[in-house]
Amino acid sequence: MEPVQFDKTTDMTPAWVAFRSGADPSVREQVIEFYLPFARIMAAKLYAKRTYIELEFSDYMQYASIGLMEAIDRFDPDRGVKFETFAAPRITGAILNGIESLSEKQVQVSARQRILAARVKSLKDEAPEPADSNAVFGYLAELAVELAIGFALEDSGVSQSEEASYPDNTYHRVELKQLRQRIDELVGQLPDNERRVVKYHYLQQVPFDEIATLLGVTKGRVSQIHKNALKRLGQIIRSIGEIDLRC
Repeated sequence: MEPVQFDKTTDMTPAWVAFRSGADPSVREQVIEFYLPFARIMAAKLYAKRTYIELEFSDYMQYASIGLMEAIDRFDPDRGVKFETFAAPRITGAILNGIESLSEKQVQVSARQRILAARVKSLKDEAPEPADSNAVFGYLAELAVELAIGFALEDSGVSQSEEASYPDNTYHRVELKQLRQRIDELVGQLPDNERRVVKYHYLQQVPFDEIATLLGVTKGRVSQIHKNALKRLGQIIRSIGEIDLRC
């Protein structure tokens, strides 16, 4: 059977009949292609009113296409409703739902990036002169240890439900659990202000500016407390020599 061809002047009634009969599987693809310009118009209208500028038009078009295909599969021409009238709210709904979900993920990613950037910034001292290679190496080594401790602290806050998503490697999971318990014990040895900052930041994922509000101090002070805490933890870990941060 020859593929059915459509253009903008085509009466789509025969196309819907052919599509519903299932006689020609290619008809669905052609119907989708015929109505894609309509979906693009819907996407463009919502994109023009966007409030989250980080999203691209392609994101809107992707969800518009999904809404269009769902509308095509559900449309019943026998009800006497024009397809565009039937599809418009479904395409709009698919775009808004998809963009809302995508925006939430983007916000979470951005927040995560800000937390990591603030964390790294707090750990950086003024780097030694490049000419002093030993000092530079020592500085970088200490920074690496402090960052490793930070990631280990963050892992110690993983919930049981998240832990269940790890590969089913009993030895690794036991080792990881022991590492978390030991780190929790070491955090308990910190001075009160350092312990509170570490628990807020790593176990509850609270950014420095919010911790500053909670503690009634400046963000810079929280940053300094954070650095002191990780430096102290590094000294404790090196002194006991029983924790491998590569786990």
